[in-house]
Amino acid sequence: MANEDIKNLVFYCIYVRNHSGSGTFQDVINDLPRITRMGIDFVWFLPIHPIGITNRKGSLGSPYSINDFRAINPEYGTMNDFHHLVSELHRLGMRVMIDIVFRHTSHDCSWIKEHPEWYWRDATGKPISRVPQWRDIVDLKFEGNETTLWPELIDILKFWCEHGADGFRMDVASCVPIEFWRQARRSVTEVYPRSIWLAESCWLSAMKSQRDQDKIIHTDAELYEAFDLCYDYDLYVAWRGAVQGAASIKSYLELLRLQTFIYPKNFIKLRFVENHDQDRIAYICRDNRWKAFAWTAFSAFNKGCFLVHDGQEMEQKTISSLFEKDWVDSKGVRPLEEFILRLIQIKKHPVIQTKEARLTLTHHSPCIVAVWEVESTREGLIGIFNVAQEADGAQFIQIPNLPNGNYKNLFVDMGVNELLRYELRAVSVSSNGRLAVPKAAIVLHYTDILLRPKPFYSVTFDFNYRHA
Repeated sequence: MANEDIKNLVFYCIYVRNHSGSGTFQDVINDLPRITRMGIDFVWFLPIHPIGITNRKGSLGSPYSINDFRAINPEYGTMNDFHHLVSELHRLGMRVMIDIVFRHTSHDCSWIKEHPEWYWRDATGKPISRVPQWRDIVDLKFEGNETTLWPELIDILKFWCEHGADGFRMDVASCVPIEFWRQARRSVTEVYPRSIWLAESCWLSAMKSQRDQDKIIHTDAELYEAFDLCYDYDLYVAWRGAVQGAASIKSYLELLRLQTFIYPKNFIKLRFVENHDQDRIAYICRDNRWKAFAWTAFSAFNKGCFLVHDGQEMEQKTISSLFEKDWVDSKGVRPLEEFILRLIQIKKHPVIQTKEARLTLTHHSPCIVAVWEVESTREGLIGIFNVAQEADGAQFIQIPNLPNGNYKNLFVDMGVNELLRYELRAVSVSSNGRLAVPKAAIVLHYTDILLRPKPFYSVTFDFNYRHA
C-alpha cells in the first residue's frame, strides 16, 4: 500500500490525558501552533474513547480498555470538541491519526451482552483475556464471526473517517487475522482512498511465543498487504542491544539491510527511539547524552517515517503512566525542541524526498555512515553518526570518492548549548575523503558529483563462498 507521498512522514504521538494539566482536546488545540512549527505531518492520538470501569487498572484506567468505540472519552471533551481539534489540525496543515483497538474490549462493553458470541470464553462461558496480565480487557473472537463482528468493526473505521480521521494506528495488528485487515482496507479505501494505516507489528520473540501456542500472529511482510507502514519492532531488541553495548552496531545495521530484501520494494517503517510503551531515549542513554543525540539523529535520517513521542522534546526520562494522571509540567522548557525541528528539516530535504533517492549504509565503525544519493541530479547527503561514542575528533573516517573541499553541514543550529562548540557550518575534507569524527553527528550536502556508495562488507550478505 506504500506510496511516495508518505515515505518520509513525521508523526507526533499524544496521550491526551497526560499532555497537559487538564488533559483535554482544548489544551491540545492550544499547543498545535508549537507542534506544527516542529514540522509534524501527523498527530497520532492514543485511544480517545470511553474507558471501561470493570476490572480497570489504576484509578483512571487504560485507554486501551474501550467501552464504546463510537464515542469520545468525556475526560477529553465532546464529539464537537473533537471536530474542533480535527479542524484546527487540518487548518495548520497537519493530519489526524487515531488509535484503533480491535483485538479486545473492556469488560463492560455493551457487546458482551448484545453479542456474547463475539468473545473468547473459558469452560464456564466467561469472557476472557488470553493475555493473563491484561486483566482489564476481554478478547474478541474473529473466527466464526465474519458476517457479524467484521462488518461492525469496518463500519467503525468508516465512522471515524467521516468524523475527520485521516489515518489509523492499529493496536497489536499482528494478532488480528490478516484476512480481516485485507477486507477492512478494501472496504475503507473504496470510500476514503487517502486514509493512512499504521500497523503495530511485533518483535520476533513475541512472534515465536504466539506460534508456539498456535495463536494468530502475522509477520510484517504479511501486514504490508493491508498497511502502509509498520512498526520497527522487528529490529527493536537488536537496536536496544546495540545501544546498550550487548550487541554490535554492525549486526544491527546488517538487520536493517535485511529489511530491504524481505519486505516489499517500497516498504515503509516507522522509525523511533522511544514510544509510549518503551523506555525513553533520555533514560536509555542516561549515562551519555551525546549517544542519545547521535541515535536520534540517525533514526530521523534513516529510510522510513519518523516518530516523535510527546515529551521527547522535553528530554523526559520516564514514560507516562497509562492508568493514572501523570502530566509533567515542563514550565515551557523544551531543551530538544529545536534539535528535533532541525532533524525533521533534514528529513524533508529535497534529496531525501526525491523518488529515486537511495540510502546506503557504508560504515558501521567508528561511526555509522549513511548516504542518500540521487543519480539524476548528481547530489546527496552524507550522514555521520557517532552512536558508539568510542571515537572523538582526533580520529578520522574515510568517505570513498568524496573530493577534497569544504561541504555544507546541515547539522547546525540544533538549539542545544552543549552542541554549539562543535557546530561547523562547513566541514573540511582532505586526503581523498578524510574527515574528522563528529562529537554527535554531521550531515553533509554534496552536489555535482556521484559517490556511488557501496554498503560495508558483510559476511552475511557478501561472502563469496564460491571462491573461499
